[in-house]
Amino acid sequence: MSHTEATVVGGGITGLAAAWELARGGARVTLLESSPRLGGKIMTEEFRGRAVDMGPDAFLARVPEALQLCHELGLGEELVGVATEAASLWVRGRVWRTWRTDPVRHVLQSRGRLRPVPAGAVLGAPTSLAALARSRVVPARGVARAALDLVLPGKDLGPDPTVGDIVTARFGREVHQRLVDPLVGGIHAGPSARLSARAVAPQLATGAASHRSLLLGLRRASAPSPASSPSGAGLAPAFVSLRRGLGHLVARLEEALRAHGVHIQLGRAADLPSAGTRNAVIVTTPAPAAAALVAGASPEAAAELAAIEHSSVVLVVLSYPVAAFAGHAPPPGSGFLVPQVERRLMTACSFGSSKWPHWANEDEVVLRVSAGRWGDERAMALDDAELVARLHHELEQALGLRREPLAGRVTRWAGAFPQYRPGHLARVARIEAALARDAPSVQLAGAALRGVGIPACIAQGRAAARRALGLTS
Repeated sequence: MSHTEATVVGGGITGLAAAWELARGGARVTLLESSPRLGGKIMTEEFRGRAVDMGPDAFLARVPEALQLCHELGLGEELVGVATEAASLWVRGRVWRTWRTDPVRHVLQSRGRLRPVPAGAVLGAPTSLAALARSRVVPARGVARAALDLVLPGKDLGPDPTVGDIVTARFGREVHQRLVDPLVGGIHAGPSARLSARAVAPQLATGAASHRSLLLGLRRASAPSPASSPSGAGLAPAFVSLRRGLGHLVARLEEALRAHGVHIQLGRAADLPSAGTRNAVIVTTPAPAAAALVAGASPEAAAELAAIEHSSVVLVVLSYPVAAFAGHAPPPGSGFLVPQVERRLMTACSFGSSKWPHWANEDEVVLRVSAGRWGDERAMALDDAELVARLHHELEQALGLRREPLAGRVTRWAGAFPQYRPGHLARVARIEAALARDAPSVQLAGAALRGVGIPACIAQGRAAARRALGLTS
């Protein structure tokens, strides 16, 4: 039995996972959270009779940490997979000068069309030229440029290229702007031309480094092995959630932590002296708060943390009557992404009523619409009514909506998405080295460091706890 005394600062999923690992290891744990609730960006609210997530609504199933935690907490029966993973991109047509001879076609072109993400794409990067051409996401010249990947010689892009550097060098600008950037940039709420491939898209970085052709490298790496290919039943869903929303994971964690004797203090700001620097301290707050917290103990670590940039996002949940849709209701597929070059306010739209089978309702459809990214603060500047009106107008163009929404709810996440610039992993190593030298009892974990997804945050929190327990170095 461990006699470790530990303080966890931050009650998001990283901090909760760290506290859970510590408590199971026998440590005496205090968890401090400055806000009046736990969960961080995980927040589930009742909306039109459904438990709707106002932050992330799913996690990757192939990364085991979140699934494992759910099973440990007895939530296996609550898990539900997405009903469909087919996604689209909202892009304008590529037929020019049609307005003079065909004004109707010109209007349709300006509104754009939903085009499917090419089959087999890895973070938007194609693994089949035929699938890329069939999708019609990029014009014929873009497909032709992508085909040059098969014959172009390799190019040294430096030790830490951006996603944009890699994709543009191999497939050209059209594929990067209209396919890869909406997916990678959408995950991180920032332009992939400024994001480290090693930090945010290691599949692309590895494929580019190990194969002359990125397309062939990604195809080989993503091909399922015979052992992983199921017989009979279909493939397991890539994304899963909980029937009562991801907030139920937070609620169950809180219940389990209190049962294990963890002392949870809400509305309590922390500082290192009060936390006790001789005992283990795990800081899981966003980077700006972490920088302020460790500034007295390690100015170097604090400066590096403060240099991490962040972007803001707004999530708007809208409910529509089925009669609002000119075609399918709910729309088929999981939703669509909007390339930044389209200059829309909206960055993505999730078809909640198609995506989650337990949301089925014959009378109305629920959509989750995102806006805001690094360098684009328009959504944050609009008030709620104007934001809903602007996004509804764009949904009219994308989906042919014929009625106003029945209800809407706006949730703003200011400074919520860390931007992993080139050199990010080296910066994290410097932060960790500085803390190990200046404040060896203090550890950092969380989305600002080694991954923004729920499984990555859980993994970081639990790893930090194991180090505090002396189980790993």
